[in-house]
Amino acid sequence: MAGAESTDEPSPPRLRIDEVKYPAGFGIKDVLAWGSTGLFVLDRASQTVIKTPLWEEDDPLAFREREVYERLTQRGGHRRVLRYHGTVENGIRLEYAPNGDIRAFCRRRERTAISCDQRLRWATQIAETVGFVHSVGVIHSDLTCQNIFLDQELDIKLGDFAGSSVDGSELLVCVTPSHECPGSPLSTQGDIFAFGSVIYELMTGAVLYQGLSDTEISDRYKNGQFADTTSLGELGAIIRKCWERRYDGFDSAVKDLRGTI
Repeated sequence: MAGAESTDEPSPPRLRIDEVKYPAGFGIKDVLAWGSTGLFVLDRASQTVIKTPLWEEDDPLAFREREVYERLTQRGGHRRVLRYHGTVENGIRLEYAPNGDIRAFCRRRERTAISCDQRLRWATQIAETVGFVHSVGVIHSDLTCQNIFLDQELDIKLGDFAGSSVDGSELLVCVTPSHECPGSPLSTQGDIFAFGSVIYELMTGAVLYQGLSDTEISDRYKNGQFADTTSLGELGAIIRKCWERRYDGFDSAVKDLRGTI
């Protein structure tokens, strides 16, 4: 899996593989994954990933993601964002991240096999990268460990901007409940809140509030009831600051993360 959403999660119930429209020259043998925002196939010749909408009604998601990648590229790009290689039919061509998304990668490994230093390095890279994304007028809006990928050197590559906001435009996807900032998902604070949940998963190996309904999770957050992070020491304090909206931007989070090294 790489440069695509993990198929560890259930596939969209409407998906029938025999109905999928593949990019010209590709078929089921080339599929890396599919998810709520598209189909991903591997172009082995160029070692790139082609992402296309699953259905016509997903075209707005594809258009938004292309808009975001073009904005990021025009503003100089960032080495920790999946590299954009332009359009292919009604989709886009992206860098291939051979180690897949962080959630799937960590589940394939013994938890003790990934050092705390490595997890902290990932967290710092994510914060630096999302800070750049914000600086060019984009709110990611779906910052989870499934949308953060790993390259050959195990450095992070941020992806999946299909639901993102550009210059205040509406979000095109629902924010994952365990990562949704109460009252302000369409904001810098929304991504910072989600980042707290990402760090929590990186450091504990657990997705927040698994087993609870969306409403139960939302109610807990609205009441300021967050997971206990005291056992994580300084990192736990950083996570709480993300959830409690005590960061104005990612620069401060990066500074605090570097202070724990």
